[in-house]
Amino acid sequence: MRMKSENNLNLGRIKGGLNSPGSTKRILLPIHSEELAEFIGIILGDGNIHSYKKGKKVGVYSIRIAGDLKLDYNYHVNFIKPLGERLFWLKAGIRKISKHNEIFTCFYSREMVRFLNDNGLHSGDKITNRLGIPQWVKDDENYLKACLRGIIDTDGSIFRMSQRDNNLLRIGFTNHNPKLLSDTRDAFIKLGYHPSKIIRNRTFFVSRQSDVVKYINEVGFSNRKHRSRLHTFLFSPVV
Repeated sequence: MRMKSENNLNLGRIKGGLNSPGSTKRILLPIHSEELAEFIGIILGDGNIHSYKKGKKVGVYSIRIAGDLKLDYNYHVNFIKPLGERLFWLKAGIRKISKHNEIFTCFYSREMVRFLNDNGLHSGDKITNRLGIPQWVKDDENYLKACLRGIIDTDGSIFRMSQRDNNLLRIGFTNHNPKLLSDTRDAFIKLGYHPSKIIRNRTFFVSRQSDVVKYINEVGFSNRKHRSRLHTFLFSPVV
């Protein structure tokens, strides 16, 4: 089941924000929705929120979402960038660093950073801050599915369990933030899945084939990288 689109343009609040030094931009502060929950999942997986202090004043407010330039280019340009722009009425930038095979989707806004802080995502180091899934997302099953999709699309994987059988698939999630790791596993359990125990304090798997099918049908992937892998696994024979 895919997320339902919500009219954030009519229901949000518009507020001024610092987009760049000397330039004030008006942004939208969206209401809670499946789209916002997925965006938060993306930030939890591969994003960072920065409030860079210069003396007593905060000089730069930014949200940067990282990815693999080759594998995640389509996801960043055609999904993450327009999603954030639609939610916040704020133009995003795409930065490519070819020599490191990196791509970043970047937003610069004081009000966007403050809004995310107020909604459970604190600036700075995610591990030190024990960043996890916000409570308002946990309290709504549809928000939780959308957030889980964002997390798995960025930091998760889907792969074959066996080289002898095309159809035995597994979803894996690896993260070095214990809070997010635990919250993500708990989210699977709350939604009716049967994830493995956390292995080596950084990884767990969803291996029951009924669970994998359930995830594909009820949560799905916004990242074309995962959809392409899934198509290859199901329709390309093992050599």
